[in-house]
Amino acid sequence: MLDRRSKEVLQAVVHAHILTGEPVGSRTIAKRYGLGVSPATVRNVMADLEEMGFLTHPHTSAGRLPTDKGYRFYVDRIMEQGCTLPRLFKRDLDQLKALLGRRDLSISEVLVEASRVLSRISNQMGLVFIPVLRSTRFQHIQFISLGAQRMLVILVAEGGIVQHRTVTLDGEISSRELERYGQLLNSQFAGRSLLEVREALVNAMEQDIAEYDALYSEVLRMANKALESLESEEAVFHVEGTSNILSQKEFVENVERMKRVFRAFEEKSKVVKLLDRCIQSDELVVVIGEEGGIEELQDLSLVTSRCWIGESMIGGLGIMGPKRMDYAALLPLLSEASQLINGILTA
Repeated sequence: MLDRRSKEVLQAVVHAHILTGEPVGSRTIAKRYGLGVSPATVRNVMADLEEMGFLTHPHTSAGRLPTDKGYRFYVDRIMEQGCTLPRLFKRDLDQLKALLGRRDLSISEVLVEASRVLSRISNQMGLVFIPVLRSTRFQHIQFISLGAQRMLVILVAEGGIVQHRTVTLDGEISSRELERYGQLLNSQFAGRSLLEVREALVNAMEQDIAEYDALYSEVLRMANKALESLESEEAVFHVEGTSNILSQKEFVENVERMKRVFRAFEEKSKVVKLLDRCIQSDELVVVIGEEGGIEELQDLSLVTSRCWIGESMIGGLGIMGPKRMDYAALLPLLSEASQLINGILTA
């Protein structure tokens, strides 16, 4: 799509803009990036790149800026794949490993601490997202009678995550019967995600109830009642380092951009939906500007990675910053941090 010289000029413009936050002129590229061509040649190439939509030309400046399309081409086609982690970051990750190795931290606390360290290292925002119902795998369920037609439902999920609910029963059920119900559910659903269990229960209940014996029918009703409240639970969503973004040149000089970011995080459901989409991929996901479909975040980019316990995805970790973030440094940072966290949580 682009010839070698066009790629070199686009790469130079992206690098220069990452460093300065300013529009980039042809003289800067010709002087600092050793392309072996004159400013006039660079200017012509930049004009061609602008015509193709890779660069834009602010009215108040002679320089140019990368567009979302330009950044996307840089990340996918120009930036060196398999970039190595900067040496400075490795020391910080060693500190992160020591911190997260503490056994007194829950899974969500591990991820929140990781987001805090990533925010500090990257000077961007660190994000944590745990979609509770979708990501949690069911291991064991137990029903305990509380008397007066009430029971305690204890759900144990992979990684030691425990959920409990108090459920009101239609009638009295003995402790022995509750034990049998739990055994039946454990034999049917252990190892499946809570979302899968919930869907299976609903599907089974929609079938002719005569297909099942009385015991199984009662188990379905009870388990469905116990799990349905989980559907309304909000995902764990935590952001660190908002001040890092608001101190960046783009936002200091443009109050409206700053307001848009605040609006996005006040209405966090939009951001949660975006993160939920991102963590459906096994790979690192890079969302640039308008690609996320959120108007308030059109000036930002997001890099996300899944986090695992064994073979179960439990959520995601992300770095969000201005579109001119240093992708070549931050992608390997997030990749290695995720692998570190996965090892700690699986151990």
